[in-house]
Amino acid sequence: MSKAEWQRKCASVLKVLKAHKHGWVFGEPVDAVKLQIPDYHEIIKRPMDLGTVKENLDNGTITSPEMFKDDVLLTFQNAMTYNPSHHDVHIMAKTLKELFMSKWEPIESSVMEKWRMEQAGGGGGASSASEGHVGKRVLDSEFSDDRPMSYDEKRELSANMNKLPGKKLGNVVQIIHDRNHRILQPTGEDPDEIEIDIDKIDDATLRFLDKFVKDALAKKKKKTG
Repeated sequence: MSKAEWQRKCASVLKVLKAHKHGWVFGEPVDAVKLQIPDYHEIIKRPMDLGTVKENLDNGTITSPEMFKDDVLLTFQNAMTYNPSHHDVHIMAKTLKELFMSKWEPIESSVMEKWRMEQAGGGGGASSASEGHVGKRVLDSEFSDDRPMSYDEKRELSANMNKLPGKKLGNVVQIIHDRNHRILQPTGEDPDEIEIDIDKIDDATLRFLDKFVKDALAKKKKKTG
């Protein structure tokens, strides 16, 4: 499957970072045992590296330019958080962070526009356009239902999310990421597997997700029925 235009733009910027003389330092996950830094995972709650960013961009785990940007910045921010300001790794991370922003900021708006257009046109008609902008609708506050959810409603929503096909589940992740990406956490056993803490999601987003998930399952049932 060929890459979308926005993915190629992201990959191009990533290639520049990896080719930099300091790029190798951030090219793979931090090995806390090998480096003898046992407190690393206590301080850094969501490890990230440029190799993982590339892998996630290639396999579709990264579903938007915003997710790409967040993960690249997280790579350098983690290094700057763990290492003191005078440390070589901190200085290298700061240098590459500045390089990234110098390459990303001039193209960010055009890459986002390409992503929106591809989301709207990728798969046929109004349905794809609607799915491509699910997160934007929440952010724009077009959905006004913010009634608190009961425990049973949250349990039902969680169960329904697990019934979604991959593409729709990707939409759910994008909605939550657009609202607050800190809610999304790796499981620990598999860094590529995302765990959603439903109790930390605000009521308006929960209600929007509930409607989106039920609509998606209804369409799925209609197709298979």
